[in-house]
Amino acid sequence: MVRSMVQPGRGRRHRRLGCRRQAARLRARPPRSGRGRRTARGHAVSLRRRSGAGRPPNGAAPRGARGGVRTGGGGLRKSDRQLVDVRPGRRRMAEGGRLRDGVHAIFDEGGVWNGTEGSLVIRCGMSEVDVTPPLGGEIPGYFGPRTATGVRDPLYAKSLVLESSDGTLAAIVAVDALSVPRETVEAVRQRLKEAAGFDPAHVFVSTTHTHTGGPVSTGFGCTEDPGYLDWLARKAADSALLAYRSRREARIGFGLGREADIAFNRRYFMKDGSFRTNPGVGNPNIDRPAGPIDPDVLVMRIDDAEGRPIGVVSNYACHTDTVGGTEYGADFPGELSRFVKRALGEQAVSLFLLGSCGDINHIDVSGKRAKSPDHYRRMGRILGAEVVRTREKIDVADEADVAALSGTFEVDLRSPPEAELAAAKRLLEEGTDDVREATYARELLKIAAECPVASRTVEVQAMRIGDMALVGFPGEIFVEFGLDVKRKSRFAYTMIDTMCNGSVRAYICTRDAFRQGGYEPRMTFRNRFPEETGERMVGLALELLERLGVGGTR
Repeated sequence: MVRSMVQPGRGRRHRRLGCRRQAARLRARPPRSGRGRRTARGHAVSLRRRSGAGRPPNGAAPRGARGGVRTGGGGLRKSDRQLVDVRPGRRRMAEGGRLRDGVHAIFDEGGVWNGTEGSLVIRCGMSEVDVTPPLGGEIPGYFGPRTATGVRDPLYAKSLVLESSDGTLAAIVAVDALSVPRETVEAVRQRLKEAAGFDPAHVFVSTTHTHTGGPVSTGFGCTEDPGYLDWLARKAADSALLAYRSRREARIGFGLGREADIAFNRRYFMKDGSFRTNPGVGNPNIDRPAGPIDPDVLVMRIDDAEGRPIGVVSNYACHTDTVGGTEYGADFPGELSRFVKRALGEQAVSLFLLGSCGDINHIDVSGKRAKSPDHYRRMGRILGAEVVRTREKIDVADEADVAALSGTFEVDLRSPPEAELAAAKRLLEEGTDDVREATYARELLKIAAECPVASRTVEVQAMRIGDMALVGFPGEIFVEFGLDVKRKSRFAYTMIDTMCNGSVRAYICTRDAFRQGGYEPRMTFRNRFPEETGERMVGLALELLERLGVGGTR
């Protein structure tokens, strides 16, 4: 008999989230009956589950915990416990994910995919490795370089490794950095292949896109540090190898939460008919935002066989650029990680994957919500509370299929018109106090001098873990593309992991954005992808998801 995570007849139950003397009250879901249910997206989901999944074999909670949340030691602060409390009237949603069999697929170097029999996950491992560079390095992300003078909080490379019953391996690696070159991704994949036999197509390497990270980019006058990039590749691979070596029998599940109050579309129509990106807080000429946000907080729960937390994977769409300054820092995902550790224990790894947020950031132009230098901490705690709350409502199982696919296509990059090149040259010759316009002028002349005509190979990845699909998109892709994939996906849960695989280090804008103009579609040395790129990426992603679903989806 399966032991339910919520005992029948109890509308609420206490979970201790800090000191034993204080408890946060969480609202439980109604008890379920039968082997199937409907998720928040309306998909019927089935579960093959062993007795006691989500609990130790005897049905008791782990020592010192209830429901996988710590009750002893430091735990959550009082303010954190209030965040986790689900109060009546708040618009929150969380549904537990369940798992089932499917197909396992592999990708070869020639870009051809094929499928084999499905396999069940039996072991997982997670790890985090400090990748904070020395002071004095450049911090990319703005117009012109910044020199690091301190460390606000450490930077990490974090990994989740999954191993199926037939020995198939998959890895998800997330690095606290603005971006990483394709060569760095390939170095990580190669090391994992040589050291542990990972198929390169089964390795996702992405970044959190923090704008207070190490010297990894040459954009806008910044300089990459080859030594740091080589070291970063080794440390990122170390993170995955440590996760691989720590893998053990695990129980996993998925859930969907919601947070709609900390992210905003940053592109706006103005009352005078013009269009602006980031028009400023309190600007009276703002008419309306040009696009939506994605409020989904997707959570993957990973526990060991005794029900102790190994960690969580979370996915949310908002630019990680809330801090600024000249100190290294992980931005709000770093505070999210600290919140999770206070709730679940220091051993728990919080791996954050950045959703589709090329046109999404944290700035509320209405000015209704006060901002402060520590706004990123507030964001991290709000998001952390939703992750912990969602995790607590997730049913876990010790069997799931794993599948991975990858595909590529070629695109011809845009080139600047001769008139724009002439204007850029004239601007620099005459001189200007406008640093931004001078930077754009140098970027255009760099294109003409170094690569006037060029093409790029774009890689899109997809992974299936039970009823959850993970899509790996390169670049800063607009939210509309991620929402489109989620709407059309047949999986109960679909995570969008951006800044993935290093094949694109630029904005991927909608056709509307190209017509409207603004910051994101404006041409630079790297930002040259044509307007159809995003649609092709979505099309390839949906094709990969369709292939992943063969034999296993509804």
